[in-house]
Amino acid sequence: MSSKFKVIESSDEDKLQEMDRISKIAKLNEIWERYFFDMVMRYTKEYGTLYKLPQDKLAKVGLAGIKYICSCRDVSRENVRLGIDEPKTLKQNQYRFQMIDSIFGVLGCLTLRNFVNTFPIEKYYKGEKWEEKDYFYTMEVLNDMDWDKPIGRDKLSELLWDYENEELRHAYIEFTTAASAIFRAQTGKSIAETWCDNMGIPTYTEDKETGIMKNNRTGNIMKPKKTSHIQIVK
Repeated sequence: MSSKFKVIESSDEDKLQEMDRISKIAKLNEIWERYFFDMVMRYTKEYGTLYKLPQDKLAKVGLAGIKYICSCRDVSRENVRLGIDEPKTLKQNQYRFQMIDSIFGVLGCLTLRNFVNTFPIEKYYKGEKWEEKDYFYTMEVLNDMDWDKPIGRDKLSELLWDYENEELRHAYIEFTTAASAIFRAQTGKSIAETWCDNMGIPTYTEDKETGIMKNNRTGNIMKPKKTSHIQIVK
């Protein structure tokens, strides 16, 4: 095996393309933020409350809201990748939770038919093969619902667990992440950790520098096993 390696450095063109990509993510976030809040303010002034909007306007507000939340997520992911992300404060997580909850409230006012038209089900059909949710699974869930009746806020939460749409999935993850962060700030534990404690399932905290795992309940320490990928050939 040759001991010589060729180091390939990023060209100026590559760097410009990367800067352009990041700039587009930030710009898209600004566009959706302005579009969403302008629409909310305009319709609130006209109708008094968003929940009284006709179905077509409800769909516009709901779609813009989900697009805005997903664009915020994209910005956060880039900040993490660039190493400039800062932990969100309790106030920020509460705002994020309330914002997404209000958007879900609007979506709950949509009829199922208009909801599906606004957020099409992903055309993925291999769920049965891989034992996962897909288009057919989602349709089975929808077939038990009234397509011409408003979904309702509570029912929407149940539906989002089974609804295959990437943007809605990302928005719901942001919602549950914010809820868990608020719960941790109030109790010292996340929702998942609390559930594991109640079920008697151990949880662990990892020291990122040493790789040592600590059992949060017993305090026992697990040292990482050293593995070698070198084999001695006789």
